[in-house]
Amino acid sequence: MISLILPTMGTREKEVRRLFESLNNQTFNKFELIIISQDNHSFIEKALLEVNFKYKHIKTERKGLSNARNIGIQYAVGDLVTFTDDDCWYAKNSLFTVWDIFQKYNNDIVCFQHIDPSSNEFPKRYPVEIQNNISKKRILQQSSIDIFINMKKVSKKSIKFDTRFGLGALYNSGEENILLMELKKKGYKIDYYPIIISYHPNKIQKKKKSIDSITFISKGPLFKRLFGKLNGLFFYLLFYIKKFKLIESPFSSLMLGIKEYRNFKIGDYNEK
Repeated sequence: MISLILPTMGTREKEVRRLFESLNNQTFNKFELIIISQDNHSFIEKALLEVNFKYKHIKTERKGLSNARNIGIQYAVGDLVTFTDDDCWYAKNSLFTVWDIFQKYNNDIVCFQHIDPSSNEFPKRYPVEIQNNISKKRILQQSSIDIFINMKKVSKKSIKFDTRFGLGALYNSGEENILLMELKKKGYKIDYYPIIISYHPNKIQKKKKSIDSITFISKGPLFKRLFGKLNGLFFYLLFYIKKFKLIESPFSSLMLGIKEYRNFKIGDYNEK
């Protein structure tokens, strides 16, 4: 069985119904959806009346994407686990395709692809060939909805998001990259297959600047968390040089980013 973990604020009503409909239409029916609603619980309850698949609905007032995913993991009983979004959806053969690959190759972890069907564009440059045991650099390019984890091989205790990162947290992104990096350090193999599994609208980029100051500043703690104090600073400065023309107020952003980098404590993570 596959467990799909869905955190939601319950505000994207049209998108949630689209996701549920795509799951209703799956050719593979051995899955469960674990919904962690952080608001608008009544809408989720109502929408769930229209589904034909197994689900668990957990209500919480605790906000934050990573918090919700950590809660959902505790309820997962599937052989495979993945992390879905309330504005993504699936082709009817998606879950069967994933299940078939794991049955054939018994992978530890596999990352796939997602695409925006309205523009027919990928959100990033995906490799065109299968990659076994992907590099740390490749881990930086992965999205949470692309990840599937084999729970028969990966310890549930190892699947824990750093709640300082992700939507609704102190730093607004990078939680899935941290998770994959931690799993790689523990010796789990992360493979990549160039197969589209899900659909998701691409983020709209600003015309002149595509990296706002807050996002750039948050990259400092992310790189420090991923690579350590010295290597993290090197990669942060490299990112700054590479993206200089795209960063809002680049000089002041760098000064603030370095300050945040210095103040961030790698070992301070303690979910409460």
